[in-house]
Amino acid sequence: MDTVGPERWSDAFPWLTRNRLVPRLQDLLQASELAQRSSAAALRAMGRLEMAEQADGYAARVREDLDNPLAALWLHARERELTAAPTLDAVLDSAMTGALWLMGATRGNVQLVVPTTGVLRIAAHRGFRQDFLDYFGTVADTASACGRAAGEQAQVVIADVSSDPGFAPHRSVAATAGFRAVQSTPLTDASGQLRGVLSTHYPGAYRPPEESLRLMRRYGTLIANALTSKA
Repeated sequence: MDTVGPERWSDAFPWLTRNRLVPRLQDLLQASELAQRSSAAALRAMGRLEMAEQADGYAARVREDLDNPLAALWLHARERELTAAPTLDAVLDSAMTGALWLMGATRGNVQLVVPTTGVLRIAAHRGFRQDFLDYFGTVADTASACGRAAGEQAQVVIADVSSDPGFAPHRSVAATAGFRAVQSTPLTDASGQLRGVLSTHYPGAYRPPEESLRLMRRYGTLIANALTSKA
């Protein structure tokens, strides 16, 4: 699989690596983490516990970014792109492009929650024929990866659909569509509202790297926030 390893991150931001600016970016992130930790301590001392927890949460995300500052920069660039997208279709197209690159996939789809029924409806896709789109056009079950992700509001990875008992009802469709592995990430906005699910599919048995899955979870929140702004 074409996963997002160190070389691909460097390719995404050649000017940073060429000019040796990554250490400076790490210094800025470290300063931001320390500032947030200090703010959290001060807020906690004043009894403002909820705000202190928010500051601690932000500091924890910055700490993660210190391990891969180029990934943090990529997420920031995608957030700006999503925010600037003029229409819902533009948001979906941007989300699909970013997710496929991040997850090293060539096929995937975005499903949105239908407010009146709670079912998932495909709103954007890449690489699938009409028979797949007809079959998964609307989803209201918990056997599929996307249905589980929506029901549990948690990222779901099925590394091999042929051996996953819960996916059994959909195996023939997966075989016809040509995928054997899938990951589905819920698109939950900052308020906790589920807006949809984004899935990427793979031709062979496969589990994406944990780093890619973690970044996809964060990217999913950015996508959901952009969807909320267009609602």
